[in-house]
Amino acid sequence: MAAKEKKTKAAETKKPTTRRTTSRKPAAPEITQEKKTTAAETKKPTTRRTTSRKPAAPEITQEMIAERAYHISQSGEGGTDEANWHRAAAELRQGL
Repeated sequence: MAAKEKKTKAAETKKPTTRRTTSRKPAAPEITQEKKTTAAETKKPTTRRTTSRKPAAPEITQEMIAERAYHISQSGEGGTDEANWHRAAAELRQGL
């Protein structure tokens, strides 16, 4: 029995052996043939294109027309109140 005990103690005290690896250069990547793609594979998903619309014109209010008509009358180029009003509305529609 003593012989068995000696073997087990020797096995317990023995250090596990580890292998050291030497530094090696990484292997060159394998050259593979490139896969040719077909038109169906390269096609991008279709998206709806936005049409180039003019931005919506801001709403012309009575207050805006009145203010412009006032400035026309003060400039000395104005005529009657009604003429100034129509001129102001036309200028605001044109974006002046």
